Amino acid sequence: MKTSTIDVTADVLVVEDDADTRASLRDVLELDDYSVEVAATAAEARQKIQSPGAAIMILDRNLPDGMAEDLLPDFRELAPETEIIVVTGYADLNSTIAALKNGAVDFLLKPVNPEALRNSISRISERRRMEQALHEEHEFARRIFKTAEAVLLVLDLEGRIVRFNPYLTKISGWELEEVAGLDWFETFLPVEYREEIREVFLQTAAGVETRGIVNPILTREGLPRQIRWSNTTIKDESGVTISVLAIGLDVTDLIEAQQRAVRSDRLATIGQTMAALAHESRNALQRIQASCDLLGLELQERNGANKDLQKIQQAACDLNTHLEEVRSFAAPIQLRLERVAISTVWQRAWEHVKHLTLGRTVVLREQQASEAICEIDVLRMVQVFRNLFENSLLACQDPVEIEVGCKELPTNKIQLSVTDNGTGLLPEQQHKVFEAFYTTKETGTGLGMAIAQRIVEAHQGTIAVDAAWQSGARFVIQLPKSQEE
Repeated sequence: MKTSTIDVTADVLVVEDDADTRASLRDVLELDDYSVEVAATAAEARQKIQSPGAAIMILDRNLPDGMAEDLLPDFRELAPETEIIVVTGYADLNSTIAALKNGAVDFLLKPVNPEALRNSISRISERRRMEQALHEEHEFARRIFKTAEAVLLVLDLEGRIVRFNPYLTKISGWELEEVAGLDWFETFLPVEYREEIREVFLQTAAGVETRGIVNPILTREGLPRQIRWSNTTIKDESGVTISVLAIGLDVTDLIEAQQRAVRSDRLATIGQTMAALAHESRNALQRIQASCDLLGLELQERNGANKDLQKIQQAACDLNTHLEEVRSFAAPIQLRLERVAISTVWQRAWEHVKHLTLGRTVVLREQQASEAICEIDVLRMVQVFRNLFENSLLACQDPVEIEVGCKELPTNKIQLSVTDNGTGLLPEQQHKVFEAFYTTKETGTGLGMAIAQRIVEAHQGTIAVDAAWQSGARFVIQLPKSQEE
């Protein structure tokens, strides 16, 4: 017995007004394990084809209530997935053409030869399997294209953007509709990489697969993301290259982690060196200060010499501050935790920087929903706020407005913010502000914000620039909320 090639949930509907022919067709199909429904009229067929729709309809051309070529459009609309085979005892070329034109997939003569019927159904079944396989393949490709955590990029042979997946939008901020048709290299690559990477593209288009290429792309905000590429070509049915497919993995975090590891090793060495250097320098600076104090007693009546002496003393003080800052950054952070109202911390920090506000128009605003309690190292967190306040005072023109915000989050954290009315930070500055030794000031070590980040992270918290803030600069700190005793 032949096994059915049609899905068992999809029936064959025989529409035939002759009872003997109807029974004969049913017997043949049921012998082959098909589930069969029958109808004697077009009206009866309309009802059965919809509840549920049959996979195949065997339709007599000449029914009491209509001709097949006239009924086919109606049946196709009612059950577009149903395949229709027309059978007739009076075939002619025009009727055959009309039936096929209106959606019939085959045309058989009566009396229907069982093998001819089986072959026709088999062809239909095979075609449906191929269509289903193709659909599943396309659906799989669509899901991969939509959900893959990798960049999928298609460029034409001129290097113009044809298509890319949502992941590139996620990491770059660019929608396909905004950049489709634009030159990839001019739009996404930093200037210094364009010539080199375009050469890689030309090699790929010429048939050379290129792998392991790492280069940055620029986000909508102008920030770099490091991508590792594997490139190949897409060909048409005749084997002619029509486009280039580039698959990229975002390795920005990996590269940054490697760089942090290198920095950590370097900072450990710096810390050991600075500990010894700071010890020796502190003794030398103390001798300088003592000598300056004695010299000042001898030069009390000489104003010019006293001014020069004060400059020496200030230089020694600045040198000591820089040494302590470097040592503080390189040394391990040991926290001394205590439960305090966080508002007292920024208020103490503000007292430390008040000398920078003398002669200026400066306002500090405090916005807090409630008196939040944190378990923190007070001196360390005062250092964080002092650094933020100093940066704001240096960055802003009078009148200066600085606002400290505090609110409790549903995640059992406290969010703190320091906002000013300065010029804000450029995208590159936002990206680098926490890097060691990065500074936009004419003087300083560039360690203040790096130290602030280390202190906050030592408290199991985070500190970041609010990139979406449009007026001035805004830093956001999140700290764990102190558990009630």
